[in-house]
Amino acid sequence: MITLFFVVPYYFMATVTGARFFLILHHLFGQLVDCPQVTILGSNDEKVLKLAMALAFPQAPRLTCTRHLRQNFSHTLADKVGLPKQERQCFITQNFGDSGIIAQWADHMDIADRLQHMAESTENSSVQKLIQLMSSLLVENAKGLEIPGLHFASPLWTNNNCESLNHCLKQALS
Repeated sequence: MITLFFVVPYYFMATVTGARFFLILHHLFGQLVDCPQVTILGSNDEKVLKLAMALAFPQAPRLTCTRHLRQNFSHTLADKVGLPKQERQCFITQNFGDSGIIAQWADHMDIADRLQHMAESTENSSVQKLIQLMSSLLVENAKGLEIPGLHFASPLWTNNNCESLNHCLKQALS
């Protein structure tokens, strides 16, 4: 099994375009085309990077950092939906907590079913739309974690190792 990390230094993220990400990833795809292993791509929830990954590696499973998803959904619930803090915390715990939907899933269909039930149990249309968006992201994550022969310590995948490496780069350059 070959493990490949694609690290994007923090200072590069602020200035790069989607087209540049695509060119870099497409070149990487060309180098890996004869590689017999499954390529799994992981990232934060950066839309431009995720789109470039999907275009350059259309068949590769993709993982999104659950820590970033949690933060982004929490901000959306606060800033766009206007959900009170207590309801936000309950929603986030139901999904991202140690005994939440993500930590306790059986397979990607289980996540979809649980989130569908959650969407049906709320009358807030903004929360329903957010749950639908979250469902597609989390089902994609679950599919990436279900690949036979791969064993992840937790379904709550994070990109902490890349974040730590970026922190080391930042310290070295300062």
